[in-house]
Amino acid sequence: MNKSIITLGLPCSGKTSWIKNKLDYPTTFNIISADDKKESHPDYDPNNVSNELHEWSVTEAENEVIKLSETGKDILLDSGSINNRYTVRIISMLKSRGYHIKLVHIKTPYTVCIERNKKRERKVPEVDITDKALKETSQFHKLKQLVDEIEVVDYFTNKNIFVDMDGVIAAQTCLPIINNEIDFVNGEIHKWQKPVQPIIDKLMFLAHEGYKLYILSATANSIAYEEKQQWLDEFFPIPKERRFFVNQGKHKSEMLDNLRRKFKLNKSDVLLVDDFHDILYKVQERGMNSMHPSEFLTHEF
Repeated sequence: MNKSIITLGLPCSGKTSWIKNKLDYPTTFNIISADDKKESHPDYDPNNVSNELHEWSVTEAENEVIKLSETGKDILLDSGSINNRYTVRIISMLKSRGYHIKLVHIKTPYTVCIERNKKRERKVPEVDITDKALKETSQFHKLKQLVDEIEVVDYFTNKNIFVDMDGVIAAQTCLPIINNEIDFVNGEIHKWQKPVQPIIDKLMFLAHEGYKLYILSATANSIAYEEKQQWLDEFFPIPKERRFFVNQGKHKSEMLDNLRRKFKLNKSDVLLVDDFHDILYKVQERGMNSMHPSEFLTHEF
């Protein structure tokens, strides 16, 4: 069966780099890129690409795909495939000619793409990257219904997983407020929390697969700290040297970055699983990955 690969991703996400690194050379695939055609045009200016030149390059790329498919050649379309109207047309045409189509989604964070774009000679207007970022997820789900195979290439490896306790692996209830205060001394708040077994089971599976697990949790005082340590000993017994605590959740992103430097971990290798969205966003602002427990359970590692 004839084969075709179509890439999807933001500008500067690394689509072309993935092609160079993952394809065996010499390859049977004929690589087609509208950007390459655009840059070969005598009127090309990297800082001022007209709509007319963009449309010309897209048409040239589509025509080449059509021509190659008539002779049954293997085709790789190096394309963003987000705003491109021709992507669906190309997929429909290739399917009608018996091609097995694989969609490769290069899933690189928007902020990383923006920073990479600043260093490129051929810069993409930031407004275009933003516009595509808003549509990227919906376009992926649209295209995946049309193809035969999907591969998602995550920017984050998530090799080192830092896990919050309360509301993640330990079931969180409403905290007992007595006289308008939370009593962390007498309430035994952390001592009797039930384990959230689906999350613990997935973490244990990932540990078996080679991922490294850490605890990063907030404690109000030394009594809460001891209760959490006892809970971990019983329900999530990872080594104590990989259990870390901060006095308030708002300091977790800073603590995580400090731990990353201490253990000499790349930012793209670090993931925090936490149930507070403000913490998740602060971690992402520092260039690391974060997931809500619901996303963690459904994410394919």
